[in-house]
Amino acid sequence: MPSTTKSISGVSASTFAYENFQGLDTSRDITSLDTGKNQHLSKSLNATVDWRGQIVRDASCKFRKGQFKINHVRFFGKDEVCYVEETGSGLNFKSERDHILENVYPTAAIVTSTVFNQAVQFAARSRPMYRYDGINFTRNLSPSINSMMPSYITSVQRRLAVAGIPGKETQVHLSRVDQDEIFPEDEDATSTNVLRAGFVDVANLLGTADQITGLGTFEQNRLVVFTSDRAIIYRIDPDIDRWTVDDNANINIGCISHNTIVNAGTDLIFCSRSGIHSIKRSEENGILVFSYSLSDKIDLLFRELFKSVESAEQINAVFDQDTAQYHVFFPQPGGELCRRLTLAMNPEGGEPQPKFSTGNFLNARCGAFLGGTLILGTTGGIYEVLKIEEEVDGSFTPEMEIITPLLWHGSLEDIKETRSVIIQAAGKGTIEMDATDEDGRLLGSLLFEVNDTSDDNYMEDVPLSKQYERSWSHRYRAAQYRLKSTGGGGLLRIIGFAVTVRS
Repeated sequence: MPSTTKSISGVSASTFAYENFQGLDTSRDITSLDTGKNQHLSKSLNATVDWRGQIVRDASCKFRKGQFKINHVRFFGKDEVCYVEETGSGLNFKSERDHILENVYPTAAIVTSTVFNQAVQFAARSRPMYRYDGINFTRNLSPSINSMMPSYITSVQRRLAVAGIPGKETQVHLSRVDQDEIFPEDEDATSTNVLRAGFVDVANLLGTADQITGLGTFEQNRLVVFTSDRAIIYRIDPDIDRWTVDDNANINIGCISHNTIVNAGTDLIFCSRSGIHSIKRSEENGILVFSYSLSDKIDLLFRELFKSVESAEQINAVFDQDTAQYHVFFPQPGGELCRRLTLAMNPEGGEPQPKFSTGNFLNARCGAFLGGTLILGTTGGIYEVLKIEEEVDGSFTPEMEIITPLLWHGSLEDIKETRSVIIQAAGKGTIEMDATDEDGRLLGSLLFEVNDTSDDNYMEDVPLSKQYERSWSHRYRAAQYRLKSTGGGGLLRIIGFAVTVRS
């Protein structure tokens, strides 16, 4: 409810506050999103809404390595990465130790990877597999692997699992325990060793002509085999005789890109044609395994992003465990631009729906996370994402842009006459605010200098509310407000804003 006050002149006024922001919502029209409290946004670029409901500018980034476009990145050590760099002649494998293997794959190849046997294992459709152990990039010498040339790769229960095999599109081949160069066709046909390599075929479990589109791991011993329309879960054990299908899993949703499959706490998150989904175990009985949608609020936006990529397999994702954020990258046609969709979950739990935002900072197109460090592969090398409050010399800070839906300040018909606007903000930077009415006409603009220093927020004779209150005299039926940041570094957040309207 708006608060009503009366000025010295006797003119009554109502204050309409907008706070506890909930991120993007494209499931409803912008004309029907004015709620005041728990306010959704129509655009949130390079800024996320945290679990407190505050709009927070995305963190700054510092350059680490590389020069050209990065298509894939993976940690091979505690704070060391190897990556796939695209040049005009092909894809090069490189590491931060300056080890290089040039023109390994053609530029169109989609690279997948996992860590197994203390080495990063690389795979790409119809191409040889490679590994990097911190010293050399070497080719996998398994005759079976060199015959299969799989597309997807992961590790589970001390075995390396591969799929997306030309001619064997419904099979998953698993290596011998603790071996990355011994696969089923490499084994002695008469071997009875329970640690031997083996394979599973999901063709008759599917009952359709569907094919495998990705692999993931769930809990400690579950292998999730994704197809276009569903997922099948196997219980995998070092003992090959104990492999079974998990009958308690019922997942009728498929995956569009292997590189979107990531572990997030106890869940497994992935992207389907319709949105972002999570596989989890039932909290009620601890037995049933099911999937549920996380992105119903932004279904139209997700489908727009999905249609914007040339190939669904180009979509990448990374999960930042420290901030509980799932970043999905959508490379755009032309090979330079990339759009990002971020899902922010409540790190304290208990929130049914996450909050969404978008980004295009640095045109990041892939990422990796380990030990509190998030790195991004961009069109111009690898960057490390700093903490939101950090400022480092030479770092780069994004410019955030926030646009509200149409705000009616009560009546849908009456013309409102505004008096002032107040922004509650903290941190460091300049916020430019402007507004357009329901017909798209520009009403005006204001500048707010935000600086958490003693010469700004702590002037004893000037209340904080007055420092960020500006005269705002306009007439409109409804208006969209835009907040854009420029300059500054480190933490910048918007807690809320309010518009005072003459009654």
